[in-house]
Amino acid sequence: MVGRITPYEVAFGEERFGEQDFPALADESERRSMSTWRYDHFTQLEHVGALLEQVLPENAEPAAVDQYIRILYHCYHFWSAGCPIYAFEAPVMRSLIEVPPELREWPFRAPAPALYVELPKNLFWAQVTESGPPEPVAGMFAAREAGSPAAETDILVVLGLRSDRPGFSVAGLRLDPGQARQLDEPVKFESDIPGAEQSGLYSLQRYSEAATTALRTLWYLDAYPASCEAVKGSGARDVTEHDAATALDHYRVSLIERSYG
Repeated sequence: MVGRITPYEVAFGEERFGEQDFPALADESERRSMSTWRYDHFTQLEHVGALLEQVLPENAEPAAVDQYIRILYHCYHFWSAGCPIYAFEAPVMRSLIEVPPELREWPFRAPAPALYVELPKNLFWAQVTESGPPEPVAGMFAAREAGSPAAETDILVVLGLRSDRPGFSVAGLRLDPGQARQLDEPVKFESDIPGAEQSGLYSLQRYSEAATTALRTLWYLDAYPASCEAVKGSGARDVTEHDAATALDHYRVSLIERSYG
């Protein structure tokens, strides 16, 4: 299904924080002249601490605290940007993997300062830990301060958003607009899951694989805006099923004829 419930809805509910808590956080940052784009400023905001108290489980480990802050950071900016969602169909992603676009001259643009890219269900896989099982990659958040061409893009990859368990896992990376197109690590997308090649599955285990996927999806949105079809959200409230349709309006991103080169 294209247009699935987002990690934002799973973590905070469509309106749970968006009606009062996020607006209050925005007001505080403006009042204290602290940029929410700066991660060190964001973590010092009183409303961020209050929101963490609401969502953190008791006796959370330091690593879990950092993950929750990262999720909160991206979900706040996603909300602030108007919750733009781009749900990619599988043929688009296969095209971007199998026939790589030329990114060296691309001026690194995104349709919004913060957005969520939904990846096709169960097409990409990665392990959260070396000893853990492979998890399906649901998608990724991207956030980059508007009007700052030299700013890095913060990416949060979301894994394990499954109907058979609560919550999800995340992994973060940062992309420099000048260096990210010239990754030293080779990009393979080869999954170790048995039968992955026959099933056409891809890996996002390595930094280069996750970074390249983020770059290629943003490039496609910039190069082919006509590929995006506006879709109304389901309008459902308090949805907890991870296989449910998103309640939010979103864009379905389809494959159109590409100019390869």
